[in-house]
Amino acid sequence: MFSEILGQINTRLEQARKEGLLQAYALIGGFAVSAWGVSRATQDIDLAVVLGTSEPRALAAYLSATYEAGDADDPLQGVFHLTIEYKGQGVPVQLIVLRPKWINVVFNGIETLKVLGCAVPVVNWQALVLMKLYAGGPVDVQDAKSVMEVRNPSTEDKNRLVAQADELGIGQEVRALLELPS
Repeated sequence: MFSEILGQINTRLEQARKEGLLQAYALIGGFAVSAWGVSRATQDIDLAVVLGTSEPRALAAYLSATYEAGDADDPLQGVFHLTIEYKGQGVPVQLIVLRPKWINVVFNGIETLKVLGCAVPVVNWQALVLMKLYAGGPVDVQDAKSVMEVRNPSTEDKNRLVAQADELGIGQEVRALLELPS
């Protein structure tokens, strides 16, 4: 079921990209964690998106989604919510619109990976770790730890991760994850 739904959303987002409703999209969340080598159960599909030239409402209408704009204190610019049905079962899908400072971090180094048999753009493991630590929930922190364990980054990779985290205001979180002095 998830593979069919992932294929459907991938096709719909690719068409929306071609029509200028969005510039880019990439898998984040539990399926991205799995794509980077950590077995992870999830009940939904999460993707980050960069809007195109249109209003968010145009993409919402195109996808039959609802759009919630974030307020000034919200870490997200907004979220599209939709449910994709397959054989009578619905799977929630969230399309996350990131704040500008996160766009380059998340969308530099997107990799197309096979996820449930579908070739989809996925955030690189470094951006995924940073996003998970920024979200900060217990499952998110565990996801970040698990991805780091599987990836076993070099000292150079760790230093780059800390530098990026400092720019994003989450240096303490990354240092704690890496067990480095503050």
